[in-house]
Amino acid sequence: MNDILAINAHLKYVEYLLNVFDNDGDEMSLGKIRNNFREKFGTQHVLLNQNFGVYRLLPLILIKEEYKNQKKELNGDVEKIKIIRDSIVHHNFEIDENGYCFKNDKGTLYFSFEEFNGFLHRVENDFYTENI
Repeated sequence: MNDILAINAHLKYVEYLLNVFDNDGDEMSLGKIRNNFREKFGTQHVLLNQNFGVYRLLPLILIKEEYKNQKKELNGDVEKIKIIRDSIVHHNFEIDENGYCFKNDKGTLYFSFEEFNGFLHRVENDFYTENI
């Protein structure tokens, strides 16, 4: 339940930032945005931290489904994507100060935050290079 609440808080912050970007004037500073958010939602939490990376999983899950439709072999990055997808779907993942841990019945993956970002960029670039 705490994971759901944390992710929901992040979504609210992203929605708020997008609304500010679309509707507020050019004079709005980052400090004003942060203070307005804290006043409006009554929070002192740091919201755009490493957990923001969870949103980056959404394209990855869609890429996994496309690879499934293409009947790609489950090896290398495709196998890792499958483990991540299964882990998310079955709520069998963890985020802590060291990074991410994804588990399914086929294996376990550990990524530091830096490794995770590198993995996502590589997978997305490979996918778009092959499919566009």
